[in-house]
Parts: sequence; structure tokens; C-alpha cells
Amino acid sequence: MEQPRSAETIDRFVDALWIEDGLAAQSLAAYRRDLTALAAWLGSHGRELVDAGEADLREYAVARHAGSAASSVNRRLAVFRRFFRWALRERLIEADPTLRLATSRQPLRVPKSISEAQVE
Repeated sequence: MEQPRSAETIDRFVDALWIEDGLAAQSLAAYRRDLTALAAWLGSHGRELVDAGEADLREYAVARHAGSAASSVNRRLAVFRRFFRWALRERLIEADPTLRLATSRQPLRVPKSISEAQVE
């Protein structure tokens, strides 16, 4: 279960995203959803969000999202990176646990070619 300190930290982070970057409500909700799920998982292991280490993030990815598409895994990683960079800036953590985490390989998306008839 998510711990109160983590919930407050997530609220502060989402507020900072809204104030600094003016992100849309859906984007803010997605950030909150991903971080709340991570905080709940960490809480079930007796840890706070700001106490997460690289090993915790790897274990979470395997435990919760092993079968996810590479694009979903990368989106979640981007959320976590942004959060931990913010937490570092706010001096809530001393080191960013996402620094050595690599993104998942995604298949190359090549634009489909169109026929001459479609061009005309």
C-alpha cells in the first residue's frame, strides 16, 4: 500500500510539472498513475518512493511489467527519470537511481510509401 509521504511527494512533483511545464491534465494523470503504482509496490516492500534504488526499479519492471510493449516500458522509464531528476533537484534524494537504466529496444518505425495514384 502506498505510504503517505510518497503520496505527498507525488503531489509536489505533479504540481511542479503543471507549474513549470504546463502539462495537460491527461499527462499529469498519467505521471501520477505511474508513480502511484511504483510507490504502492515499494510500500508493499516497506520502502518509500524516494528510497528507491536502481535494483528496486529493475525488480519492479520485472515483477509488474515483464510482458509490456517496449514503448510502454520506455514511457514508464521516462516518467521515473523525470521524477528522480526532480527529486534530486529538490534534494529529496542524493543520487538518481535511473542513470544506468537503459531503454527497451523498439522496432524501427518506417513511414509507409504511397502509390502514385494516392499522390495524385
